[in-house]
Amino acid sequence: MRYKHNAFAAGLALLLPALALAKVPEEQAQRLGKDLTPFGAEVAGNADGSIPAWSGKWRGVPPGVEYAGPKSKAVSPYADEKPLFSITAENYAQYKDRLSEGQAALFERYPSFRMDVYPSHRDFNYQQRMIDKAAWNARNTELTHDAEGLKQYTGGIAFPIPDGPEQVLWNTRSNYCHNTLNGISDAYGVFANGERAHEAQDFAQSIPFNDPDNPIPTTEEVVGEYIAFAFGERLAPPRLKGEVTVAQEPVDYKNSARNAWQYRPDTRRVRKAPAVGYDNPDGPGGLQTIDDNEGFNGALDRFTYTLLGKREIYIPYHNYILNDPRRGDLDDRLTVNHMNPDYLRYELHRVWIVEGNLAPGKRHAYSKRRWYVDEDSWNFVLSENFDSRGNLWRVGFFASIYQYDIECYAKQITVFHDLPSGHYMLRWVTLERDEVDYTVPYRDKSYYTPAYVRKSVKR
Repeated sequence: MRYKHNAFAAGLALLLPALALAKVPEEQAQRLGKDLTPFGAEVAGNADGSIPAWSGKWRGVPPGVEYAGPKSKAVSPYADEKPLFSITAENYAQYKDRLSEGQAALFERYPSFRMDVYPSHRDFNYQQRMIDKAAWNARNTELTHDAEGLKQYTGGIAFPIPDGPEQVLWNTRSNYCHNTLNGISDAYGVFANGERAHEAQDFAQSIPFNDPDNPIPTTEEVVGEYIAFAFGERLAPPRLKGEVTVAQEPVDYKNSARNAWQYRPDTRRVRKAPAVGYDNPDGPGGLQTIDDNEGFNGALDRFTYTLLGKREIYIPYHNYILNDPRRGDLDDRLTVNHMNPDYLRYELHRVWIVEGNLAPGKRHAYSKRRWYVDEDSWNFVLSENFDSRGNLWRVGFFASIYQYDIECYAKQITVFHDLPSGHYMLRWVTLERDEVDYTVPYRDKSYYTPAYVRKSVKR
């Protein structure tokens, strides 16, 4: 079954210019912490009260919530709530004004697909250092080199008051609140015939702009040319066990390319890995592209972008039970065609919507992409990817929780549904693992180099 692009988003007005480079005027920046939250979302709720006003009443662990600390499972402050209602294949048409095109397609494709909608909450405040960074960036940070880079940037949310699509996209890749993280996670491809593919990795990441030794403002002139470093060692499947990849992500793709190196046990050599990017297949079953990871990553040069404004959408939110083994096992979650709906919580929130169309003369597996970005956290929450004939191909869901250790919303499990095949895949599953540790000591660039890879594989 194929899904042709329709006029689902036709009512979205083009509210803002296609490319904005400049920092916002001071009178706009002063709205942060007033009618806008410290991260730039609207403080006010919506007209009918189904989206509450942002309160920011909690920072860190909420009152009455038991949390054992780093590497343990976070408990939801809303664990006792029941769904307000459920959206099903039989009734989804009456909710279509608050569904994405991809969600509607899933109801059409799978009669068993369901969305349980819970009360919406905007109770959490953010790490103070990230608030201070966002305020400074609003007054100083600019896009450079045709929106391929940032300048005068000190880490955190680059554009809390965005006025163009590229600024929204940069917010999704600059909203890290951690300095360093480390943890083991699993990924699963779930195929229409019920079979599965499994991958696992030990993953570490550092955000040099969040180096705790750097005061605000410390910009790229001191921090250097990279916005993130990553180290991943394969633990499964057996044929890939021991493979190591390190990557260095630039803050300006025109000045610096993404650097990546890979060690393969069969050759016992560390080599440059030029294919780590764009539309190369990734994950178990190859059901996403490399630049699908976390929603969208890498250079922006293969698409042209339009900001479609904001909409109120039912999105995955406060998904604490996804990785909680006290609430069922893996087999119960990984049902055929889509995850068991019992494990996904949806809330109504405002999202920014950015659309990307393949640029003239450029090549990519996707001809068009659409992203939905939560206004409160700047996390991707949904994505839609279209094939070369304009058919809706893959629908992504990006779950998140408020992570008590870093006092910000953190990305959790991501799900990609491949509509033509009936397959889907999940990444960043920690159900049978300790949780990711955000409190490990900061690791600098030296941990993310080919020299370190050679050293680590000799242990």
